Amino acid sequence: MLKDIKRSLILKKLITLFAVVLFSFNSFAIAQSEVSGSDAEKPLEENLTVEQVLEVTENDIFLGDENAPVTIVEYASMSCPHCAQFHNDTFDDLKTKYIDTGKVKFVFRDFPLDEPALRGAMLSRCAGKEGSESYLKYLKVLFSTQQNWAPKKNYIEVLSNIAKLGGMKGEEFEACMADKEVETRIMTGKYYAAKFLEIRSTPSFYINGVLHRGAQNMKYLSEAIDGVLKGVNADISVEGEENTEGEAEEPTEEGVSEE
Repeated sequence: MLKDIKRSLILKKLITLFAVVLFSFNSFAIAQSEVSGSDAEKPLEENLTVEQVLEVTENDIFLGDENAPVTIVEYASMSCPHCAQFHNDTFDDLKTKYIDTGKVKFVFRDFPLDEPALRGAMLSRCAGKEGSESYLKYLKVLFSTQQNWAPKKNYIEVLSNIAKLGGMKGEEFEACMADKEVETRIMTGKYYAAKFLEIRSTPSFYINGVLHRGAQNMKYLSEAIDGVLKGVNADISVEGEENTEGEAEEPTEEGVSEE
């Protein structure tokens, strides 16, 4: 009886992982053989540790002291309401209390749940080539105006207008949307997050290697960060409210997850 239950649980986990991984690439019709660019030519790694995936690289955009004692890696979807809630209501307080004071290095990573989220992520990443301040400017605007573009059928047109207001020329926006290297880098990062970090919903945060799910408030984050600073890196993720709206679901017939 116990063996049957264990087999059932293992099978369920494997099915869930397969669905998320399949969603990561097929939902946006992005196959490795169909993209170009230096990143696209690199084979996908299939045996990575959590530490390797969380390692901050030159492709990452982060705020804070590079040598801060606490590193927070956020996985967010630009179309996720709970992600917008975190960035609109909590992030500035977190930045003032912990990032600006050298206690936290905050790493931004994308986990797009649909096509609009992918395109929004690409826009902010293209802007990020000019530096973290430019990236953060677009990130703030995209999250604060999320309902004006993410659910809309003409989201590309709206994103183009946002880009123009931010100083990006029309041809630069078009080049950004066609940049397969940026697109592949985002989707590869999502693949690794789903496979090796068990990211299933957004937002999700790794605080010094410990997973915390959901759009947590400042009180929760302060307790988690202060605990790490005191040398207590306990996994308290079960106390947080997990975001069900920003969850990666099994692909629909069109290959795009519905939120």
